[in-house]
Amino acid sequence: MELTIAEYHDALRAGCTTCARTVSDYLSRIALYNPTLGALITINPHALDDAQRKDREGLPHPLLPLHGVPVIVKDTYATACMPTTSGVRALRSLTTKVDALVVQRLLAAGAILLAKANLHEFSLEGVTLSSLGGQTLNPYDLTRTPGGSSGGTAAALAANLALVGCGGDTVNSMRSPASACSLAGLRPSKGRVEKTGIMPVTWTQDVAGPMARTVRDVRILFDVMKNPSEVPSSLPGPEPVSVSIPLPLKPSVADTNTNPIHKIGILIDYFPDESTPDGPVILQTITQALHLVASKTSNRIQFLPLPHQPTWDVARLRAEADTQAFEFRSAMDDFLQSSIVEYTPHRTLESVTASGEFCAEALTPAFWQTQQGQKESENENENEEEEEGNIYTPTSPQYRKRLSTIASLKDSVSACFDNLGLTAIVYPHQRQLVARVGETVQPGRNGILAALVGWPAVCIPAGFSPPDETAPLGVPIGIELMGRFGQDEQVLELGEVFEGIVHGRKTPLLEGVGGLCRDG
Repeated sequence: MELTIAEYHDALRAGCTTCARTVSDYLSRIALYNPTLGALITINPHALDDAQRKDREGLPHPLLPLHGVPVIVKDTYATACMPTTSGVRALRSLTTKVDALVVQRLLAAGAILLAKANLHEFSLEGVTLSSLGGQTLNPYDLTRTPGGSSGGTAAALAANLALVGCGGDTVNSMRSPASACSLAGLRPSKGRVEKTGIMPVTWTQDVAGPMARTVRDVRILFDVMKNPSEVPSSLPGPEPVSVSIPLPLKPSVADTNTNPIHKIGILIDYFPDESTPDGPVILQTITQALHLVASKTSNRIQFLPLPHQPTWDVARLRAEADTQAFEFRSAMDDFLQSSIVEYTPHRTLESVTASGEFCAEALTPAFWQTQQGQKESENENENEEEEEGNIYTPTSPQYRKRLSTIASLKDSVSACFDNLGLTAIVYPHQRQLVARVGETVQPGRNGILAALVGWPAVCIPAGFSPPDETAPLGVPIGIELMGRFGQDEQVLELGEVFEGIVHGRKTPLLEGVGGLCRDG
């Protein structure tokens, strides 16, 4: 059930299992549970053949990091053996000549591409509803969504339909489903993972990254996915921590004169208000996780509350800095017209829209605004100044203002880290529980800060809400750590420390789920 890469490789070495048996078992679970969960869009028809071929070839020495590991990828990753759709019915027949570069790296490291996961239409929201894959359900509560946009990958991993998976993150899209599905998900530093061959939303904010049931497996997958070039040595910050380093919430009085090796700032601004419906349970879960970490450690790492940061306000950043509406049309058109696309009935976003083959209720204002910007740009005189409202183009003053806001935000975050000597900051990923099925927007997410500054952030399980009739274990709640640019490995090591102390993950109870369908 909760198989890890290390355990799987040990079993292969001991002759306790084979690649083919493992893939076959996962395919059986997919056949049993995916009709209910709707986590996966396409199963790789060659997966079992690939596994059998690896068994015939025998175990390589040394063993490749992902040898025989069944991997799920979000259906934005180009795969030559399966269509690449972004969840959109109009693109169900889009095929590519080659795999995305990161998929090539996975395969070269020994992975077996098992399936492609459902996602929120065009990756534009956080409830994983698409015209091609329908509504994905949360394995912990079938009345709730799995977060998103990479919710199909998360639901599949949470339900043990594969060993590890890959997603994408524009604002919250890997950490949101990790939080909602009791997983670990890493948003890497911008530029650490190659995006070539992945359907985009923006140039400025998009990253691709790993998801798994443990931070250790996220690290293994990230080591394969990341660009081989070294991170610049000039990056600021202390050396990476050891997973054995203890983490107190507050130093004792006797320890106030000591100098902790690492400081973690508690971003109080991102904690929910107790007066909100889910505020108390989120606060209690995150606070208990932090105190549990503190109770198991000494003062070599210090937690400290951060001063109020008004320019980091999530709603303000969404309104004044998010670039989706300005970049989405151009970025998507670039992909649809790229040389890797072998066939598609639509070469522009405008053509997709004209087809009507999409889920309108799943689309955000950015989808319509980006095309409004195209039409207005085409109708304007080049010498005329753009009017207020005619803003959704990559050449508009409003777009340049957003880029300037992002630059100022980076300066502010860097100054905070430098002035306080921080290694990382910590906060709940969501201020409220994941949305219920039928809602088309997931509010209360805190992921935009890392998305705009391009710094690494990992979300790990912190615990669960109290059980209820539809959620027998409760609803998962995630805690997020954001570190300095380029220090992804350090953030993952801190994530392992938290994970090893909090033990926030539980396996979902799926008894009675198999064989059901999402229509009831």
